[in-house]
Amino acid sequence: MPGGTLCSVCGLHYIDLTAAHATALQIAQTVLRLIGQGEGQGSHFFGGRFENLYLPRQQIPGLERVLNRVQQHAARLLHCPATSLRLGYWFNVMHQGQVTLPHCHDDNNEVLSGTYYLQVPPSSGELRLSCVEKQHVVPPRVGRLVFFAPATVHEVTQHQHLQPRISLGFNLGVPNVRHD
Repeated sequence: MPGGTLCSVCGLHYIDLTAAHATALQIAQTVLRLIGQGEGQGSHFFGGRFENLYLPRQQIPGLERVLNRVQQHAARLLHCPATSLRLGYWFNVMHQGQVTLPHCHDDNNEVLSGTYYLQVPPSSGELRLSCVEKQHVVPPRVGRLVFFAPATVHEVTQHQHLQPRISLGFNLGVPNVRHD
């Protein structure tokens, strides 16, 4: 399971879950099917698309297993029990020509944010994270799990392939803890 810490300042860490490749692709196919059926609820409407799409866990085989792995890896990075973490998730589906605008996730009690890549055709948009005076670029790869500090400003460059780029975004927080 290759991976490592790329920047301790912004908490940038990645893990390549190569064994989960088939599950990631299965989830991506289910997400596209559900969208085609008009399922889900969108938020953050920018650039002609909803950047976040919310779909129910029970309709997506394999999702619960992936979310559990995200929570377990986050717990190891944060040195806390996985059961102490609250996990929120959404899907990001980018079609040709679309981008994700610069933003951060420090609105509530998040302690860690990240993404898990489900479908990554060639010429997919790259994750760019701005950390102090340096920008990190993380190439997407199916099965790659990326963690970063919620206050880190990040964006996704233009997706250029006809097939959509699909990722699972998430925030992890600790209930009843506020960072003011």
